[in-house]
Amino acid sequence: MNQPVNNNVIPSAEPKASMDEDIIDLRELFQTLWHHKWAIFGFTLAATLLTVLVVFSLTPKYQATAVLLIEKEQAKVVSIEEVYGIDNTGDSYLNTQHEVLKSRALLEKVVNNLNLVNEPEFNSELKEKGWYSVFLNWRSLLGFELPEQAVTEAQILSRTVDRFQESVSIEPVRKTQIVKIHVISENPVLAAKAANAMGEAYIESWLEAKLSLTTNATSWMQERLAGLSEKLKMAEGLLHDFRLEEDLVDIAGVLTLSNNELKALTESLVEVRRKLALTENIYRQIQNSKAQDIDDYQSLPAVLAHPLIQKLKENQAEAEQKVRELGRRYGTLHPKMIAANTELDSIESNIGLRVQQIVSGVEKEYEVAKANEQSLQNAVGDARSRVQSINSKQFRLQALEREVRTNKDLYDAFFKRIQETSATSDLQAANARIVDFAYPAEDPVKPKKSLITGIAALLSLLMACGMAYLLEMLNNTIRTAKDVEDKLNLPVLGLLPALPVKVYKKGLGRLFLDKEQRAFVESVRTIRTSLSLTTIAHKKKIIAVTSTVPGEGKSSTAANIALALGQLSSTVIVDGDLRRPTVARNFDIKGGSAGLANILSGHAQLSESLQTRDGIKVIPAGLIPPDPTQLFSEGRFEKLLDSLAEKFDVVVIDCPPMTGISDTLMITRHCDAVVYVVESGRATQSAISHATGRLLQNGAPLSGVVLNKVNTNKRKPEEGYYGYYDYHGYSEEQPEKRKAGARKIKAQVTEEV
Repeated sequence: MNQPVNNNVIPSAEPKASMDEDIIDLRELFQTLWHHKWAIFGFTLAATLLTVLVVFSLTPKYQATAVLLIEKEQAKVVSIEEVYGIDNTGDSYLNTQHEVLKSRALLEKVVNNLNLVNEPEFNSELKEKGWYSVFLNWRSLLGFELPEQAVTEAQILSRTVDRFQESVSIEPVRKTQIVKIHVISENPVLAAKAANAMGEAYIESWLEAKLSLTTNATSWMQERLAGLSEKLKMAEGLLHDFRLEEDLVDIAGVLTLSNNELKALTESLVEVRRKLALTENIYRQIQNSKAQDIDDYQSLPAVLAHPLIQKLKENQAEAEQKVRELGRRYGTLHPKMIAANTELDSIESNIGLRVQQIVSGVEKEYEVAKANEQSLQNAVGDARSRVQSINSKQFRLQALEREVRTNKDLYDAFFKRIQETSATSDLQAANARIVDFAYPAEDPVKPKKSLITGIAALLSLLMACGMAYLLEMLNNTIRTAKDVEDKLNLPVLGLLPALPVKVYKKGLGRLFLDKEQRAFVESVRTIRTSLSLTTIAHKKKIIAVTSTVPGEGKSSTAANIALALGQLSSTVIVDGDLRRPTVARNFDIKGGSAGLANILSGHAQLSESLQTRDGIKVIPAGLIPPDPTQLFSEGRFEKLLDSLAEKFDVVVIDCPPMTGISDTLMITRHCDAVVYVVESGRATQSAISHATGRLLQNGAPLSGVVLNKVNTNKRKPEEGYYGYYDYHGYSEEQPEKRKAGARKIKAQVTEEV
């Protein structure tokens, strides 16, 4: 008998997406802290008390401060900063002195002056080991402790200096030359002595360093001066020998004459090469021409350009003009014509002779110019070699003179510095002085008990709050009605409050009849009202009650719902949990009585199994079968439900839990409503969602959730009306308001549904 799914139920058990998931709910955060307030308070108090015990057990330490002034400029008669190599200007000098104050050599000097090796505070070898030292030596606990090695005095001194270094701090005052020396010790007098000793040791070290520097500088310069004297003598000897060897008197004058000679030869060579180029050009023209006789040379540009040839050519032109003019007048045998032709032939013969002379002269001129060029080139080379030789000698001479001059300057400088150092060796001015001496402190500087306690309390509070938030985030269970609606996306039928232990020991099967448990009774009535409204559309009201895991209170919830419904209509409760039946125990039915298993197996009738208890009918489980699932899958179970629905107004079935078995799925498909019981803070969201999802996939009419064992005292009224009872008068102290509150809660439930 399959029933349609209730339209009021959202067909999904998956958590609904929140539209404001990125918004931080401060009220929810505060409620989380309020829920864990006693744990937070206890953790904070315990941590604070432990801190107080530890702080007050610590040995107080006192701080002493000495003020030191470091001078940048020192009063001195003669300046010898270059000898010492000290730059007394700028912040780098002060920073250097600050590091000197923290140097290990200075600390070791103070340790020796104050004999701190014999102080147990700084020498751990003199300290008495605490009772807990045995537990810190893990080797001895494991039984393979190493043999102890003897500690040398150098090691003791080194460790003492390390401990003393940890108690010393240097504090430069900004934009001043003041330095504060802080020393922390368990003994205030010792702290003051150590601070003053630090300043005095620094001043003494400075003076000793200056004196040592002066002595070392004088010794070094004297040794260096002797070496420079020998080096100067050697340089002077080399210079003298070089002058004699090269016979150098006035090398500058000789170099000038050689340079002038080289310059004149170079200019002559340039002029000869220019003329040679012109002559070679004409010579090349003559050589490159293909003339057969002397007349062929007349057409050469070099011949035509000759002035004599040009003059003869002009005379030839005039003679030819004259012959032409006379030829028009006279015959060839005329004397004038003969004279004119004779003159023309003489000019032409002269031209040929001159051309021959020019050609021969060009060849001779070319040979002479070429010989002159070679001669001048050799002369220039010789002059250049002489100049280079003189330059080499001059360079060597200058190098020797420079070495003599350098050695002489160094010798004079060192000689002068030795005299200055010897004159100022007895003048020693300290670069620092103690402005304020340290005095024993009256109040300890460590430990700062109030500050440490306050910080410990704050940190422990923050840690406790963080742990509370972490536990809240890791807690994936369903604890409130809001969790049911937000995480399971299911309606809440009602809330059953957590009860005292003594009540659980008595049994909860018929707690609805106990008038003293008013809040529990009103909670059950609220569930009854919700179920009545949920199943109002069904003629047959078959209600199944189940849970995720055993022990969540589904059997006691089913029994109390049946008792509540029995006050309004005829009701029967059936124990459908054939594996771990509890209905018979809740209603005091004897073992071995006929029940559901007997009916389904055909060994008993319905009338034999029905028993009356507190105004309702009860069908126990009967004999436990080997395979309950097979009994529910047969048609007898459906016929039995139809028979019960005809005889009774309401049928309540106590079903097995969903985890691990499928009996509930077989039962709920024949029901009109399914009540899902969830114990607050027990089953995880994933397990509940998986179980409810199986019911919905099987078509079960899941009406809603009953949240069981909710501690309403730890929840605020803002979480929903389900915590209404204990906050609005449903308690033992206010019986007058209980009835009015019940009417109000019923009306509110009706409106919500």
